[in-house]
Amino acid sequence: MAPAKPVGAHKARLNCIAPRSRMKIIKGLRWLSDVTQVLVLDRLNPRRRRFSELASTSCRELKFHSRAKIQSLPLSQIIAKFTSHSFEQVSLPGPFTDLSDIGSMNGYHVLGSLVRSLEPRRILEFGTYLGVSTQTMALNAPKDCRIYTVDLPDETSPEAVPKINSIDKLHIRKSRHRVGEAFLHSSLSKQIIQIRTDSMKFCAETEMREVDLVFVDGGHSLPIIENDTENAFRVLSATGTILWDDYFHLYPDVVQFLDELRTRFPLYGIAGTNLVIYCRRFCNPIK
Repeated sequence: MAPAKPVGAHKARLNCIAPRSRMKIIKGLRWLSDVTQVLVLDRLNPRRRRFSELASTSCRELKFHSRAKIQSLPLSQIIAKFTSHSFEQVSLPGPFTDLSDIGSMNGYHVLGSLVRSLEPRRILEFGTYLGVSTQTMALNAPKDCRIYTVDLPDETSPEAVPKINSIDKLHIRKSRHRVGEAFLHSSLSKQIIQIRTDSMKFCAETEMREVDLVFVDGGHSLPIIENDTENAFRVLSATGTILWDDYFHLYPDVVQFLDELRTRFPLYGIAGTNLVIYCRRFCNPIK
């Protein structure tokens, strides 16, 4: 058996590698160490497990969006289609607003920016939940804008709602008797009309007309998102916009539906989010 080479021999061999290649190897080893630490070792530590789970989810989202069928565009490129006016300020929910692990400040910033650029007179939202997205839209909409937001009645139990997945059942349990709490006791409530009904039984055109923005973020099972989208198109104004949330791996029915819809309408993802947008102003592909 050949004698083991001294440690100095291995160092000498590494030193023989070209500096640029050596730096790539070192960076690769550091990256592997970081990934192992965050995704594997931190998951074993109760204090760090939450961060590990968030990192894992982020990795899966990035993987999904890198292969998504719907083209993503920067927010600035999309907003440029709506307005030539620039604005710096977007109003966001305050630091004490309970997000309940739904959405992110980046997502609400994008939503607020879109509302500010569209200047809608009427908004229809499917899925009020705690009302943070409703609040964000009201903060950035014109003062005379009316926001209609649809969610199940408080007495509805998750088991009584057909055709919903396990994630939606959890959201229903969390939000009972808390629906819309982000705006209920604020001055914004004057702009907001709550509609407490099952969206599968809801006929939008009996309540409103000429809606400039529809935000589809209710149930994520295929029959529900199909029905909510049909409602959206029936009341959409001539220059109206539809925005869908949750186009990512956790909601395969949303992905399936929007991937098929893109073959009939020009849909675009918004980079850095799980949002997909359609606007009747997009008669031709965005360049």
